[in-house]
Amino acid sequence: MSYSVKPLSSALGAEVEGLDLSQPLDDATVAQLRKSWLEHQVLLFRGQDVTDDQFIRFSACFGELHNHQNYQEELVHPTRKELLVVKSHAVNGKVIRFGQEWHSDMSYTTRPAMASVLGARRLPPVGGDTLWSNMYMAYDTLAEPVKRMVDALSAVHDVTNGSSHIGDRADIRIANMKRNPPVLQPIVRVHPETGRRALFVSEWMCTRIPGLSEIESDSILSMLFKHSTRSEFVYRQKWKLGDVLIWDNRCTVHMALRDYGSEFSREMIRTSLVGTPSGELV
Repeated sequence: MSYSVKPLSSALGAEVEGLDLSQPLDDATVAQLRKSWLEHQVLLFRGQDVTDDQFIRFSACFGELHNHQNYQEELVHPTRKELLVVKSHAVNGKVIRFGQEWHSDMSYTTRPAMASVLGARRLPPVGGDTLWSNMYMAYDTLAEPVKRMVDALSAVHDVTNGSSHIGDRADIRIANMKRNPPVLQPIVRVHPETGRRALFVSEWMCTRIPGLSEIESDSILSMLFKHSTRSEFVYRQKWKLGDVLIWDNRCTVHMALRDYGSEFSREMIRTSLVGTPSGELV
């Protein structure tokens, strides 16, 4: 299959032109796409008209799909458990927009998502952008003494730390913690396919570094949060209807921007690809 790959920013991201994802991809094309994906971390396919089944088929080219059993029922597609419906939801009586803090999908589990695939189904007239940051670059640009320090540290990842959970009732918080108990993850992870080191922290998920005082832990995490999302590490995706985008959660963090009014709707579909085991329950 003939197609081209065009970088989207100096930090990460590339657009793939010339492929129709409604059609099956042959093995040679999938292998070449995977090489491009590992190089650019984010691949964008514009102008795609795909059904849910075709979206799932394309996602499965990259690995095993998650069934999202650890997600709240309101977020999972009613008949296709491989799909999340990413939009403003009324969850337990509260309207929530998810993903609007930096994070790596499912880092709060012991099988963090290897990759995620997102498709744009409904967009506001302006806004609704998503940011991705290159965590290879974030690690590589740390000073050597800081690298040596963080190489030896781990942090607790807790999904209930996010702003979308502020004000949760105690019973809801307890249920969320039971479904997804906090997990201790290394602050630096080695990518299993590229062998490169990447920071593995995010403002949404990371709450503390065990073994350090509160002021030490907060200071280090705050520094890493700011450093890892510097503008020169970031790609900003301006969505168009029909966009399909896949990213590597092992070396990126991302954030959906709250840059459109509550009167407008933004609806996406998402799959998650199962990653290798990482971390341990706290």
